[in-house]
Amino acid sequence: MKKYFLISILICSACTYVAAQKTKEVTDYNIVFAPDLSNRLNPKFYPKAVNDVDIVQGVLKKVWPGILKFKRTDGQLDHYSVDFVNKGLIGLYKINTNLLAIDLQQFDKQADRINYILERNKVTTSLPKDINGFTAEYRKFNDKAAISNNGADIWTYFQSGVDDRIILPDVAVGKITHKFRNIMVLMTDGYIEAGIYNKGYDLSAKKIDDFRNAFLKSKSGDMAVFLSKNAKYKINPAKNPYLKNLEVIVIEMYDRSLSKTGAATKHPTDMEIMRLIWTDWMKSSGVKRFELKPAASNQAEAVKYILDFIKK
Repeated sequence: MKKYFLISILICSACTYVAAQKTKEVTDYNIVFAPDLSNRLNPKFYPKAVNDVDIVQGVLKKVWPGILKFKRTDGQLDHYSVDFVNKGLIGLYKINTNLLAIDLQQFDKQADRINYILERNKVTTSLPKDINGFTAEYRKFNDKAAISNNGADIWTYFQSGVDDRIILPDVAVGKITHKFRNIMVLMTDGYIEAGIYNKGYDLSAKKIDDFRNAFLKSKSGDMAVFLSKNAKYKINPAKNPYLKNLEVIVIEMYDRSLSKTGAATKHPTDMEIMRLIWTDWMKSSGVKRFELKPAASNQAEAVKYILDFIKK
């Protein structure tokens, strides 16, 4: 009896080993740039050290070899694209969205994918060419938005704009299952001012001022505790099941409470308040993972924020 029991265990172990050898999981990156094309782009109002275009270009230039070789060897199915918080601007600015996507799933053969990435064997299109086209088209609409006066409804975007276009499903290729990390690079100043105020859909400059004044008046020593007792300053949770599979890095948050030299003119600062309320919102909305970053001092710093987020 004991003999048969041992044989059964060995057979089960062998079957498990064979099954494990038959399948393999690979992580691929689906990186989506989501720009807030509001008046935050106007340098006359909010001068920034680095332009959104330079940030996008800087990340794309790190795709090869930086991102594509990170803990991987071959067969990458990465996807890089732009999604618009202000979707109405696509038609208004005549944006060619076909230029704003780089998709490595288009190749059935690894040899074709390598030729595309390395721009060899007389390929008609290549990763470097597509990065140039991507950047040029991004610059066109970014420059138009910088001289316009648009709003950006970030709350509604998280509520209904993040869908199956953004969250990519697993892909089976032979014995390999490709699982995507869906990463959004949300470029915004952190203020949510889309026209609906005092109903839980905004984080306006006035709301931040009101929070600060009420907090200081309360003599409370902990902003998080104060926020938990004063829900009117919170942002309503977005009820979107896709968010549980989305990682978000918010960059270029711009602190209007700082002077031109970077000194705080108020305490707590706008950035401290924004971090608190955004963190509460991201958590209550079920976002898988997130980080909140201030406006970068230069392109290298901004790109490092994003690459560090990707590689964690």
